[in-house]
Amino acid sequence: MYLESNNKSECSGCTACMNICPKNAIRMIYDEEGFRYPVIDKQKCINCGACYKICPNVKKSKKNSILQAYGAKHKDTKEQFTSRSGGAFIALSDYILQQNGVIYGAELKEDFTVFHNRATNKEERDQFKGSKYIQSDMNNVIKKVEKDLIENKKVLFSGTPCQVDALNTCIKDKYKRNLYTCDIVCHGVPSELIFKKFLKYIEKTTKKEIKKFIFRDKKFGWATHYETFIFSDNTEMSTSYFRNLFYGHHILRPSCYKCNYANVHRPADITIADFWGIQEINPEFVDKNGVSLVIINNEKGKELFGNIKKDLKTINCSIEDCIKHTYTLNQPTPITKNREEFWEDYEKEEFNYIIDKYATEK
Repeated sequence: MYLESNNKSECSGCTACMNICPKNAIRMIYDEEGFRYPVIDKQKCINCGACYKICPNVKKSKKNSILQAYGAKHKDTKEQFTSRSGGAFIALSDYILQQNGVIYGAELKEDFTVFHNRATNKEERDQFKGSKYIQSDMNNVIKKVEKDLIENKKVLFSGTPCQVDALNTCIKDKYKRNLYTCDIVCHGVPSELIFKKFLKYIEKTTKKEIKKFIFRDKKFGWATHYETFIFSDNTEMSTSYFRNLFYGHHILRPSCYKCNYANVHRPADITIADFWGIQEINPEFVDKNGVSLVIINNEKGKELFGNIKKDLKTINCSIEDCIKHTYTLNQPTPITKNREEFWEDYEKEEFNYIIDKYATEK
């Protein structure tokens, strides 16, 4: 594990070790690539070993008790259009809210950082809509979730599989009865540092202040990926620069290239994703506003999905079809041969050089 080896490919930044520490002796600190890693305060540490025992990276993954896949679209076309894919998460979270429950998800803040946050109504929950292609800061969310569960609230937690696994590992079994989890099929998390540099580059070249940023603007269509800037003068601009940096795979967290969760055996009750390849599997179910892939992983996920199917249009699919068109359900994103070259260029060149070399379609 990372705390012993300092091997960055062994740490997903899930914060399990930080949250389990009884003396608050662990902090998450940014490295030179803009990723957070745990650092132990030796003066506070009592060598209890809790952080070593809790690390999800050293566990063997369990096989899921159920593997049932669906294509899903929210019956409310507004919810479908304003969601990342087909709106399955909205149906899931609406059900929990109707039970006076609590939702946890990733929110893009006004300063363009991404934090996991807590929502108790639809307005707060709607801040979790849409793609965020940087790693969210979990901070002390695991402790907040446990507090809600102790108070007998139903909780839906949504995040990347490593974040869900961290939560599952830290929460005591006796509190899990009301805990529901949903993970996303993750391509890998890009560097927050590069994202912030990219925003500064756009402001410098346009001489405008960015008021709002959309990672994947659905007005161009569900299957098309362009990011959009809304400036303080209310003008807009869309590019594919950050998309190209992201899909170029140079700026992903080192652990993403060796992800333990890039398979169909997931830590969450339900897994959701964009349903790529739906046009080959069921052409009649294709929708320009998006289609969700939903994978049921266990009995709790089956129960939860059964309670929301009335709000969705669904079709049954095979796991084999899902793997075929969503490759991180089969293997991690491969590391690029010139990742080291990218970071060397970043250290010595201006950012416009990075954009021209790595983000501009030739």
